[in-house]
Amino acid sequence: MFQYSVSFSVFSDAKSPFWLAQLVRPDGSRVKKSTKVPVEGGLFQGERLSKSQAKRRALLVAQELAAAAQVEAQRQDNLSVRELFDTVLKGKLGRLSVATYANARTTYAQFCGWLGARRAASPARLVTRADIKQWVTDRRCEVRCKTVQHGLYVLRAAFNWALDAELIPKNPCDRVSVPPDGKDERVVHEAFTPEEVQVLVEKLPDEWAVAVRCCLGTFGQRLGDIRNLRWDQFDWERRVVHITTGKTARRLQQPMLDGFYQWARERYAWAQEQGGDSATWVLPRLRVHSNPSQEFTQLVRLHGIGLQNGGGLGKRRCWHSKTFHCLRATVVTMLHANGVSQGMAMELVGHDSPEVHAVYLRPSPEQLREAAGRLAIDY
Repeated sequence: MFQYSVSFSVFSDAKSPFWLAQLVRPDGSRVKKSTKVPVEGGLFQGERLSKSQAKRRALLVAQELAAAAQVEAQRQDNLSVRELFDTVLKGKLGRLSVATYANARTTYAQFCGWLGARRAASPARLVTRADIKQWVTDRRCEVRCKTVQHGLYVLRAAFNWALDAELIPKNPCDRVSVPPDGKDERVVHEAFTPEEVQVLVEKLPDEWAVAVRCCLGTFGQRLGDIRNLRWDQFDWERRVVHITTGKTARRLQQPMLDGFYQWARERYAWAQEQGGDSATWVLPRLRVHSNPSQEFTQLVRLHGIGLQNGGGLGKRRCWHSKTFHCLRATVVTMLHANGVSQGMAMELVGHDSPEVHAVYLRPSPEQLREAAGRLAIDY
């Protein structure tokens, strides 16, 4: 651990009636602070000082300020990687959605695990660009490009905060890139067909069948929002479901179609009879699942829906063509296939831009063939 020495001096300035302290940090940077001691003498902390006494007292105050600055410099410069992440997380608490906060916490924990206990407890200023590059390389052996890019973004934000707070000399994540996915890693997700949706509703365990119904009934809302759906979000009189999306904080009022409305009323009546969490949460059991997205994908595969792709080493090299998020693409595709305008479909699904919305339009070969058949072309 390094030792620091902060030198100090006092001076007067025509703009201030008080003696000013100048602190010189170990790195040569200078900080000016008021001692609150009047230059011409007078009352200070209940004591009347002469002009000469005031300067001596100002020197004592400056010495105290330098000592405090020295302790703070020592603490900041030796702030460990783990302490840095904990500090950043505390600042994010309440400002981010639950899912985004959890993802950041997971990334920090994963990076500390990669560093090892000893290095995670060492000063954050010792993390180098070479460390980040090696972390990226190792992560790419386990997961795909997009996952690593997200992790790198989270780390870069934390080190940027430390840089702005003058805790580290530079951001080790700067000018670090992530190798792109290879051919065998590219993910191709598809929309569910109406027949597959029927299988999901009829064959999946109750909590997942309810989740699928709620997702389709609210026009493809994300799994996190469906898991956190409460019965008080259902406005039975106006026949809408009020949702504030976890990812974008967008407020939606999703109209309930007749079929979904009748099913939801019956499910609500049953939930009230059950009492407990069921009276509050639409999916109380699903809320406690540790990895619901993976669980859903496994169930889908067991029922012969979609295709397994990829292979090889790593945690995410194998991927499935149909996941819970594909229900969002299913809704978008069905809306457009039934003649709903792009603007109206975007409002229902909750997309802010046509570019994002277009990504979720995934017509099947049959739908493309039907659309092509409408062209009156004489061959």
